[in-house]
Amino acid sequence: MSDTSQRIRVGHRERGESIPSGFLELAPGHLRDGRDAGTVVVMAPKLRPVHAGLYHVASGATQPDPFFRDPVDRGIFLVELAEMLRRERVVCVSFCLMTTHYHAIFDAEEAGVPAAMQRLNWHYARRANKRHGRLGHAVGRRYMCNPIEDDAHLLDAFRYVALNPVEAGLCKRPQDWRWSSYATTIGLRAGGSLIDDRRVVGCFGRPRATAIQRLRGFVEAPTAASEPAPWPARAAWRAA
Repeated sequence: MSDTSQRIRVGHRERGESIPSGFLELAPGHLRDGRDAGTVVVMAPKLRPVHAGLYHVASGATQPDPFFRDPVDRGIFLVELAEMLRRERVVCVSFCLMTTHYHAIFDAEEAGVPAAMQRLNWHYARRANKRHGRLGHAVGRRYMCNPIEDDAHLLDAFRYVALNPVEAGLCKRPQDWRWSSYATTIGLRAGGSLIDDRRVVGCFGRPRATAIQRLRGFVEAPTAASEPAPWPARAAWRAA
Protein backbone atom coordinates (compact mmCIF):
# COMPACT_ATOMS: atom_id res chain seq x y z
CA MET A 1 0.00 0.00 0.00
CA SER A 2 1.80 3.10 -1.21
CA ASP A 3 -0.48 5.70 0.28
CA THR A 4 0.08 5.52 4.03
CA SER A 5 -2.94 7.74 4.65
CA GLN A 6 -5.29 5.01 3.40
CA ARG A 7 -7.04 2.63 5.78
CA ILE A 8 -7.36 -1.12 5.52
CA ARG A 9 -10.86 -2.56 5.15
CA VAL A 10 -12.53 -3.26 8.50
CA GLY A 11 -15.91 -4.96 8.27
CA HIS A 12 -17.97 -2.74 5.95
CA ARG A 13 -15.69 0.32 6.27
CA GLU A 14 -14.03 1.36 3.03
CA ARG A 15 -10.54 2.65 2.37
CA GLY A 16 -9.99 6.26 3.33
CA GLU A 17 -12.82 6.40 5.90
CA SER A 18 -11.95 7.56 9.37
CA ILE A 19 -11.68 4.96 12.10
CA PRO A 20 -14.05 5.39 15.04
CA SER A 21 -12.75 6.68 18.36
CA GLY A 22 -11.51 3.86 20.54
CA PHE A 23 -9.68 2.00 17.76
CA LEU A 24 -5.90 1.81 17.83
CA GLU A 25 -3.69 2.81 14.93
CA LEU A 26 0.03 2.05 14.88
CA ALA A 27 2.12 4.60 13.04
CA PRO A 28 3.78 3.47 9.79
CA GLY A 29 7.30 2.17 10.40
CA HIS A 30 6.53 1.19 14.01
CA LEU A 31 4.95 -2.22 13.51
CA ARG A 32 6.08 -4.96 15.85
CA ASP A 33 4.97 -7.98 13.80
CA GLY A 34 7.07 -7.57 10.68
CA ARG A 35 4.45 -6.19 8.32
CA ASP A 36 5.45 -3.65 5.70
CA ALA A 37 5.71 0.00 6.71
CA GLY A 38 2.56 1.81 5.71
CA THR A 39 0.22 -0.88 6.97
CA VAL A 40 -2.32 0.43 9.45
CA VAL A 41 -3.35 -1.97 12.17
CA VAL A 42 -6.87 -1.62 13.54
CA MET A 43 -7.86 -3.35 16.77
CA ALA A 44 -11.35 -3.68 18.19
CA PRO A 45 -11.95 -1.65 21.36
CA LYS A 46 -11.95 -3.41 24.70
CA LEU A 47 -15.45 -4.40 25.72
CA ARG A 48 -16.94 -2.48 28.63
CA PRO A 49 -18.19 -4.29 31.77
CA VAL A 50 -21.91 -4.91 31.71
CA HIS A 51 -22.48 -6.82 34.94
CA ALA A 52 -24.02 -5.16 37.98
CA GLY A 53 -21.73 -3.72 40.64
CA LEU A 54 -19.65 -0.77 41.79
CA TYR A 55 -17.36 1.02 39.34
CA HIS A 56 -14.82 3.82 39.51
CA VAL A 57 -15.27 5.78 36.28
CA ALA A 58 -13.44 8.76 34.83
CA SER A 59 -13.60 10.70 31.60
CA GLY A 60 -11.82 13.73 30.24
CA ALA A 61 -11.36 16.26 27.48
CA THR A 62 -9.60 16.18 24.18
CA GLN A 63 -6.17 17.71 24.60
CA PRO A 64 -5.36 20.50 25.20
CA ASP A 65 -8.88 21.78 25.94
CA PRO A 66 -10.23 21.76 29.50
CA PHE A 67 -13.31 19.63 30.06
CA PHE A 68 -14.78 22.34 32.30
CA ARG A 69 -13.87 25.92 31.41
CA ASP A 70 -15.72 27.66 34.23
CA PRO A 71 -18.34 27.17 36.97
CA VAL A 72 -21.15 27.36 34.41
CA ASP A 73 -19.75 24.30 32.61
CA ARG A 74 -19.58 22.42 35.89
CA GLY A 75 -23.14 23.42 36.71
CA ILE A 76 -24.30 22.14 33.32
CA PHE A 77 -22.54 18.85 33.98
CA LEU A 78 -24.26 18.43 37.34
CA VAL A 79 -27.64 19.06 35.71
CA GLU A 80 -26.86 16.36 33.15
CA LEU A 81 -25.61 14.05 35.90
CA ALA A 82 -28.91 14.44 37.76
CA GLU A 83 -30.87 13.77 34.58
CA MET A 84 -28.78 10.70 33.78
CA LEU A 85 -29.30 9.31 37.30
CA ARG A 86 -33.03 9.81 36.89
CA ARG A 87 -33.16 7.91 33.61
CA GLU A 88 -30.48 5.23 33.86
CA ARG A 89 -30.00 2.27 36.18
CA VAL A 90 -27.13 3.67 38.21
CA VAL A 91 -26.64 5.31 41.60
CA CYS A 92 -23.85 7.83 42.21
CA VAL A 93 -21.81 7.12 45.35
CA SER A 94 -19.42 10.06 44.90
CA PHE A 95 -18.07 12.42 42.24
CA CYS A 96 -15.41 15.07 41.72
CA LEU A 97 -15.20 17.50 38.81
CA MET A 98 -11.66 18.61 38.05
CA THR A 99 -10.57 20.82 35.14
CA THR A 100 -9.57 18.37 32.43
CA HIS A 101 -11.63 15.42 33.64
CA TYR A 102 -14.03 14.08 36.25
CA HIS A 103 -14.23 11.05 38.54
CA ALA A 104 -17.26 9.23 39.88
CA ILE A 105 -18.16 6.03 41.67
CA PHE A 106 -21.30 4.40 40.31
CA ASP A 107 -23.35 1.54 41.69
CA ALA A 108 -24.88 0.12 38.53
CA GLU A 109 -27.42 -2.49 37.58
CA GLU A 110 -26.57 -4.85 34.74
CA ALA A 111 -25.51 -2.97 31.60
CA GLY A 112 -25.96 0.31 33.48
CA VAL A 113 -22.49 1.83 33.16
CA PRO A 114 -22.13 1.97 29.34
CA ALA A 115 -25.57 3.52 28.91
CA ALA A 116 -24.97 5.98 31.76
CA MET A 117 -21.58 7.14 30.49
CA GLN A 118 -22.78 7.46 26.92
CA ARG A 119 -25.72 9.58 27.96
CA LEU A 120 -23.80 11.73 30.45
CA ASN A 121 -20.83 12.49 28.20
CA TRP A 122 -22.88 12.99 25.04
CA HIS A 123 -25.40 15.38 26.56
CA TYR A 124 -22.77 17.39 28.43
CA ALA A 125 -20.52 17.63 25.35
CA ARG A 126 -23.42 18.78 23.17
CA ARG A 127 -24.35 21.58 25.58
CA ALA A 128 -20.74 22.63 26.26
CA ASN A 129 -19.93 22.73 22.54
CA LYS A 130 -22.99 24.86 21.84
CA ARG A 131 -22.16 27.25 24.68
CA HIS A 132 -18.55 27.74 23.55
CA GLY A 133 -19.19 27.66 19.81
CA ARG A 134 -16.97 24.62 19.53
CA LEU A 135 -17.05 21.91 16.86
CA GLY A 136 -15.74 18.38 17.12
CA HIS A 137 -15.29 16.07 20.05
CA ALA A 138 -15.34 17.51 23.58
CA VAL A 139 -14.67 14.14 25.19
CA GLY A 140 -11.22 12.67 24.67
CA ARG A 141 -10.14 9.09 25.08
CA ARG A 142 -12.60 6.36 26.03
CA TYR A 143 -13.71 6.60 29.59
CA MET A 144 -11.97 4.69 32.36
CA CYS A 145 -14.12 2.06 34.07
CA ASN A 146 -12.60 -0.04 36.86
CA PRO A 147 -14.74 -2.54 38.77
CA ILE A 148 -14.63 -2.23 42.55
CA GLU A 149 -14.13 -5.62 44.13
CA ASP A 150 -14.97 -5.19 47.81
CA ASP A 151 -15.46 -2.63 50.61
CA ALA A 152 -11.72 -2.03 51.07
CA HIS A 153 -11.43 -1.30 47.36
CA LEU A 154 -14.47 0.98 47.57
CA LEU A 155 -12.95 3.01 50.41
CA ASP A 156 -9.66 3.37 48.55
CA ALA A 157 -11.50 4.60 45.45
CA PHE A 158 -13.65 6.97 47.52
CA ARG A 159 -10.60 8.50 49.19
CA TYR A 160 -8.78 8.81 45.88
CA VAL A 161 -11.73 10.67 44.30
CA ALA A 162 -12.07 12.97 47.32
CA LEU A 163 -8.35 13.82 47.42
CA ASN A 164 -7.97 14.42 43.68
CA PRO A 165 -8.29 18.24 43.88
CA VAL A 166 -5.91 18.34 46.86
CA GLU A 167 -3.24 16.39 45.00
CA ALA A 168 -3.74 18.64 41.97
CA GLY A 169 -3.17 21.75 44.09
CA LEU A 170 -6.68 23.11 43.61
CA CYS A 171 -7.45 23.25 47.35
CA LYS A 172 -5.87 22.41 50.69
CA ARG A 173 -8.62 20.17 52.05
CA PRO A 174 -10.99 17.88 50.14
CA GLN A 175 -14.05 19.48 51.76
CA ASP A 176 -13.00 22.87 50.34
CA TRP A 177 -13.50 21.81 46.72
CA ARG A 178 -16.91 23.02 45.67
CA TRP A 179 -17.25 20.58 42.78
CA SER A 180 -16.94 17.39 44.79
CA SER A 181 -19.55 15.40 46.71
CA TYR A 182 -17.19 14.87 49.67
CA ALA A 183 -18.38 17.90 51.65
CA THR A 184 -21.96 16.68 51.20
CA THR A 185 -21.09 13.22 52.49
CA ILE A 186 -19.52 14.60 55.67
CA GLY A 187 -22.44 16.97 56.27
CA LEU A 188 -20.85 20.33 55.43
CA ARG A 189 -22.90 21.08 52.32
CA ALA A 190 -26.42 20.40 51.07
CA GLY A 191 -27.06 18.64 47.80
CA GLY A 192 -27.33 15.00 48.80
CA SER A 193 -29.96 14.22 46.17
CA LEU A 194 -27.22 13.37 43.66
CA ILE A 195 -25.46 10.77 45.78
CA ASP A 196 -26.16 7.74 47.91
CA ASP A 197 -23.20 7.35 50.25
CA ARG A 198 -24.74 4.90 52.72
CA ARG A 199 -22.48 2.00 51.82
CA VAL A 200 -19.32 4.09 52.20
CA VAL A 201 -20.39 5.62 55.50
CA GLY A 202 -21.70 2.27 56.70
CA CYS A 203 -18.21 0.80 56.45
CA PHE A 204 -17.34 2.88 59.54
CA GLY A 205 -20.20 1.65 61.70
CA ARG A 206 -23.03 3.48 63.48
CA PRO A 207 -24.38 5.97 64.37
CA ARG A 208 -23.83 8.06 61.23
CA ALA A 209 -22.26 10.97 63.15
CA THR A 210 -19.59 8.67 64.59
CA ALA A 211 -19.10 6.96 61.25
CA ILE A 212 -18.57 10.33 59.55
CA GLN A 213 -15.80 11.22 61.99
CA ARG A 214 -14.08 7.92 61.28
CA LEU A 215 -14.53 8.45 57.55
CA ARG A 216 -12.97 11.91 57.78
CA GLY A 217 -9.99 10.48 59.62
CA PHE A 218 -9.58 7.86 56.91
CA VAL A 219 -9.73 10.42 54.08
CA GLU A 220 -8.15 13.52 55.59
CA ALA A 221 -5.56 12.14 58.03
CA PRO A 222 -4.84 8.52 57.13
CA THR A 223 -2.15 6.65 59.02
CA ALA A 224 0.40 4.41 57.35
CA ALA A 225 -1.31 1.38 58.85
CA SER A 226 -4.64 2.31 57.24
CA GLU A 227 -3.27 2.67 53.72
CA PRO A 228 -5.00 0.19 51.38
CA ALA A 229 -3.42 -1.25 48.25
CA PRO A 230 -2.52 1.27 45.51
CA TRP A 231 -5.37 2.12 43.16
CA PRO A 232 -4.79 0.91 39.57
CA ALA A 233 -4.10 3.50 36.85
CA ARG A 234 -3.75 6.41 39.28
CA ALA A 235 -0.94 8.11 37.39
CA ALA A 236 -2.99 8.56 34.25
CA TRP A 237 -5.66 10.59 36.04
CA ARG A 238 -3.67 12.79 38.46
CA ALA A 239 -3.51 15.88 36.25
CA ALA A 240 -5.96 18.68 37.00
